[in-house]
Amino acid sequence: MSKINNEIWRDAVRYLPVKFLPGLSGLLTIYVLTHTLSTTLYGYYSFVLATVILFGQLVNGWINSAVIYLFPDYNKNANVMVLHVNVVAIQLVFFVFGSICFVLTSYFANINFATIAMGLLLLCAQSFLSLSNSFLQVERKIGIQAKAASIQSILQIIGVICCYYFFQQNLLVVFFALFFSYFMANLYTVYAEGILLKLMLLPIFGYVKKIHINRILSYGLPICGWLFATQFYTLGDRILFKYLNFDLLVGNYIAFKDLAIGLSALITTPLLLASHPIIMRTWKKEKDNKDIEKVLSQNIELLISLFTICFCALLLVGEWFLVKIVDQDYFLNGNLMLLVLLSVFFAAISSYLHKGLEVAGKTLLMLKIAIALSLLSFILNIFSIANYGILGACLVSILIQLLYCLITYSYSKKIFRINFSISFIAQHLFLVIVVYLAVSNLLFLKASLPFRFILLFLVVVYVLFSSNNIKRLFLKP
Repeated sequence: MSKINNEIWRDAVRYLPVKFLPGLSGLLTIYVLTHTLSTTLYGYYSFVLATVILFGQLVNGWINSAVIYLFPDYNKNANVMVLHVNVVAIQLVFFVFGSICFVLTSYFANINFATIAMGLLLLCAQSFLSLSNSFLQVERKIGIQAKAASIQSILQIIGVICCYYFFQQNLLVVFFALFFSYFMANLYTVYAEGILLKLMLLPIFGYVKKIHINRILSYGLPICGWLFATQFYTLGDRILFKYLNFDLLVGNYIAFKDLAIGLSALITTPLLLASHPIIMRTWKKEKDNKDIEKVLSQNIELLISLFTICFCALLLVGEWFLVKIVDQDYFLNGNLMLLVLLSVFFAAISSYLHKGLEVAGKTLLMLKIAIALSLLSFILNIFSIANYGILGACLVSILIQLLYCLITYSYSKKIFRINFSISFIAQHLFLVIVVYLAVSNLLFLKASLPFRFILLFLVVVYVLFSSNNIKRLFLKP
């Protein structure tokens, strides 16, 4: 295994605690809320949370990419605090704008003022923590990140458990529990980094200069728009459900989508967090396409293998698993669950397919593609939700995610050409089709649950041993 691969996998393992506890707390939150809230109230909750996430991208979505991209240059000249001060100054302005957008969107959707206020506090706490994590990530201070994530996750778990026993059907307490967990994590990062003391000892206004702001925004602003647009076509259907007054199976659909995203993120996010800074650093230092292309190919192959297992697990035991996790009222048709998972898969691999544009600084092109697709998503969702409901939303999500993968890679391959193994893809696709046909067969419907788990175990063994890249991860170079 190459040096860059060793470095990525070492960091990915170190990032597991950073994302495992937040992932676990997120899944537990879904479990608690689906057992305490009606599907209608869960839809209301998901609208507010989606709005927080969406406008959170305007506030801080650009920070991580801009810091990772610019940090090597500022670090080389010992000007890291200059970068830090200017990023904070820009974020303060963006926070005011994002907050106004959040308040107006929530107000016109008839969200009550108390909920809007709690959502605003949550937006503030998440934005500050995202800022801190960006610098911690690029400086590879994973230990502080892990402790902050642990504090946030543990407090969130405690908070939602209290909601389960003492505050059922009370969304204000749920949002307060989320805010408080992020607030305490922020206090820890400020203490551990001593960042406030460092900033107080600096001539802050002397550090804030137009040349630095322009440099940060020239890369970060297109990323900001890109993230907002991608989040819109990912989460926008939740907002449209509210404005279109459509609520049939909305809570069911959103609960499963949250579950699918949360489970997949346990693996995909540590891998991406570890890969991205190293890929950017390698590109800036060495312009070494071959090593980066190998990493991209390996990561995509790993995602295909893991999602193949997920697809087969969903087909074999998905409905049983869903009922165990969420309340019976949140049951969702197996075919709809399959479509949701397919859109999550395309979103996961898109992070690597557009990597060439990202490292080359072609963020404006990424922005244009994302805006075009978000507008297309908006138009198609208005028609499809009105006529086909949840099925229409699923199909639009798949179409948009697939188009993004195809369009961005058509440009990105001019920088990084990823080696796709057609036989590898075909064999995994064939496996999913065989399992789907087996499940659809009337004879198989009577198969016992233990028999289905045995089949799933065989699928897992086959998938893991059919990938040469996965096997090489556990072998010495």
